[in-house]
Amino acid sequence: MRRLGALLALLVAATAARLPAQTTGTISGQVRDQATQVPLRSAQVLVDGRLAALTDSVGRYEARGVRSGRHLIAVRVIGYASASRDSVPVHSGEATRLDFQLESQAVQIGALTVQVAPDAVLDPLATATVQHITSDDLRHLPVSTLEEAVALSAGAVGESYRGGRLGEQAFIIDGLGLKNQLDASTGSLGINVPPDILTEASLVTNGFSARYGQALSGLINVVTKDGGDRWQGRAAYETDRGLGQALDHGLDRAVLEADGPLFAGVKLLAAVDATGRLDADPVNAPALTDSLSRALDPRTKQPNMLPHAGGEEIDAAAKLTVPFATRQTLRLFALHSTSQQLLYDQAFKYDLPFAPAQSLNGDLLSGHLQLVSPPSASTAILADLRAGYFAKEFERGTLTAPVPYRFGAFTGGAFHFVGESIARARDTAAANAVVPGFAAPSFSTDTPWGVPAFFLGGASRGDIAWNRFSELRTQLDVDLGLSRQADVYLGGELVKQRVETFQRTLAFLPAGDTVPPATAADFSPTSAAAYAETQLRFQEDLAVTFGLRYDSYDPHTAVPGGKITAHASLNPRFAVSTVLHGATFVASWGRFSQAPDFQYMVDAAFDDTTRTGRFRVGNPNLGFEQSTQYEFSVRARPAPDMSLRVNAYVKSLTGLVASVPYGVNPDSTIFGNTDYGSVKGVEVLWERELKDWWGLRLSYTLQYATATSSNAFQLIHKVNVVGADTIYPGRVEFPLDFDRRHGVTAVLQMRSHDAFGPRVLGVRPLAGLEGAAIARFSSGLPYSLTNAAGDSLLGLPNGERLPSQFTLDALLRRPLRLGGARGSVYLDVRNLLDTRNITSVRRDVGTPGLGEKGIQAAALAAYQANPQTIPYESPRYRGWADTNHDGVIAGQSELLPLYVAAARDFYQPLFYYGPPRLVRVGVEFTF
Repeated sequence: MRRLGALLALLVAATAARLPAQTTGTISGQVRDQATQVPLRSAQVLVDGRLAALTDSVGRYEARGVRSGRHLIAVRVIGYASASRDSVPVHSGEATRLDFQLESQAVQIGALTVQVAPDAVLDPLATATVQHITSDDLRHLPVSTLEEAVALSAGAVGESYRGGRLGEQAFIIDGLGLKNQLDASTGSLGINVPPDILTEASLVTNGFSARYGQALSGLINVVTKDGGDRWQGRAAYETDRGLGQALDHGLDRAVLEADGPLFAGVKLLAAVDATGRLDADPVNAPALTDSLSRALDPRTKQPNMLPHAGGEEIDAAAKLTVPFATRQTLRLFALHSTSQQLLYDQAFKYDLPFAPAQSLNGDLLSGHLQLVSPPSASTAILADLRAGYFAKEFERGTLTAPVPYRFGAFTGGAFHFVGESIARARDTAAANAVVPGFAAPSFSTDTPWGVPAFFLGGASRGDIAWNRFSELRTQLDVDLGLSRQADVYLGGELVKQRVETFQRTLAFLPAGDTVPPATAADFSPTSAAAYAETQLRFQEDLAVTFGLRYDSYDPHTAVPGGKITAHASLNPRFAVSTVLHGATFVASWGRFSQAPDFQYMVDAAFDDTTRTGRFRVGNPNLGFEQSTQYEFSVRARPAPDMSLRVNAYVKSLTGLVASVPYGVNPDSTIFGNTDYGSVKGVEVLWERELKDWWGLRLSYTLQYATATSSNAFQLIHKVNVVGADTIYPGRVEFPLDFDRRHGVTAVLQMRSHDAFGPRVLGVRPLAGLEGAAIARFSSGLPYSLTNAAGDSLLGLPNGERLPSQFTLDALLRRPLRLGGARGSVYLDVRNLLDTRNITSVRRDVGTPGLGEKGIQAAALAAYQANPQTIPYESPRYRGWADTNHDGVIAGQSELLPLYVAAARDFYQPLFYYGPPRLVRVGVEFTF
């Protein structure tokens, strides 16, 4: 601790330069006399009519703490005509350069308004690799959610960034750090920000400030807008109803957003985004080949959707902005998300009421008090005090009653599950007995084939899972502007968390030798962090950044006969940026760490088809997962409306969590910090801003992500016998799960001017028409090939690869007026070419389907297990299968074809394919 204190004191004492806050950027520049080029002192710089800065003796100014978005910037000084520039873009964490030249006037005249011109070079002081997504992108591109928009970034594979697994990313919402620390690697965050309330979002993939922690691969920084000075809003509705056949998935989406002033400067922002889909997980799988099975395929019904796959999601947010005095602002934010979905299970294809369902609820409450020193202060101070409460609750199991749909896929109520009260109470004693409400399933009698095989009915599988994660976070961030070349940037956070889990499988049987016992956990971890960072600025185009972050966490949970200790980590960051030959060059190095998912500290039991009662042992002694990253980046503007970025990076991963054998039971494992790996890649991003009538954004990523493991399973697998000697290699190397070698994304935007095209019946149908297209190509991800039982690898882990994938999405929008209201109608098409992308395969055969040979083998095994005759009186009797018409189905000649048909039906590959062509039409109005 003495070493840490000395390092922090050294950083605070060092000279530094500006480091903007998470939700804000900086506008800086110089004000001169237009005729003489003499710098103007004490000129007032206003941002949206509010005094933000004064120029110094050499005419320079710096407006700190400007919220991201577009702003009106004005300059005024006695004896000169005022000047303003409208729609000046400001991005969080970046500086915008804006110079003014004022015309001398004896009497001040009206302000001159011009558009801001792009800088000759990109911000030379921004050391991080940031890809921005603006509110315009979310509205004008064929994307519906923040996650879809962020996935367009270079190096992104869904929610994986630069080869990192899920859970190695963190979220920053209005400057408040946020993460699902319970099961981030296997579950979602739990809350979804309605896109209509966003100012911008950005993906930061390296060199992020020491302010940020709990992430190895990237940060998603989200900034929500404040309420406006006048009431305005947007209402929209989109659907695919009535499109028929494969295009109708029962989609309904309604959006309502409004913001404006309340009283005494207080502003309100509120939004609701509700989406329902009767087929929430559409797939582009091929239909069954034989005519009878094809007729019974649930996806051939009209409309073409899977049964028992409906889902609804409702996200509601509200924000109050309360100004105090002139330079103090309080922001209160609340967000609630609820998501419920029926889960299609092929085993219950003909007994749908017993298929599982799940629900996910998330809540976020936050307060943000911001203090900004006046422009005349000798020491500029920007202080942000934040406090937030975040909770995520997940439940999966069997519904107590059928879902009562009210409108489309909207239920108007919450799901309730069998055994829910026992799960929420984490009552393992009661759960180890047969859980009331569960019964043993049997082979279905409702299938077209009748035979007792594959398909289940009569009852569910008897599983129930519940977990809840909550945290209370306090965070302080302070910027001290000692001079134009010297700032100090420091702060810290304290997080108190609670983890509650419950899991029970085969709840229709008492726990015993072949039935895993119920597992539960309830513990309260704590995390803390402190950081300091400096940036030395030399002249206008050279900056050196150094920062240090201290992280610690204590799981506060015990193991039999052991003591759990807290873990701590020191993580330095360093970067240098400069301008060389008209381009910004950045070199950065940093070490990052995060505590492992708390799910790895929890005991869990799970079932498999042979009911061996496998068990996973949690390990509260897990330490930090860490990475060290190096990056070189070049950013340039080949033309005023173009930008080019090239990033080359190397990332080393250490202490990754992996499972290792536990005891003598080969089916049981414990987690440990054992694996390490590396990610190497190059990103190229070229963008032509939307100008005149078109804009284009291209990105290409070349990446290699590999892991090296000392896992005992892999040691045994790689044993080599040379002569009489047996050699056990010390390590094996294989691709990481998100090792996508090549990725290309092209985003095209087009917009016709208001007088474009011929007149038809007094109107121009092509005027103001907007179009956008997103084309994506990527090479396949790796997967592990296993034996038929699924318990042994054939070759190295992730030794096989999926096929490459391609999608083309498009959006066409036409503005309209209805009375005094303005709006638009639009057509949004995903996977326009209806490309059938294979997203995963069966690990035993390496294809989406089991194959004819596998189907025949599965059918024969099922027949041999149940070769009993089916009499006429049985509900399993099928007259068309009684080929000799003797009133019984008997013998291999009559029974085996039924088993083959049932096997072909059961092993139909569905969720191994991506979504089909999805079309939605929408209408929106702004007011």
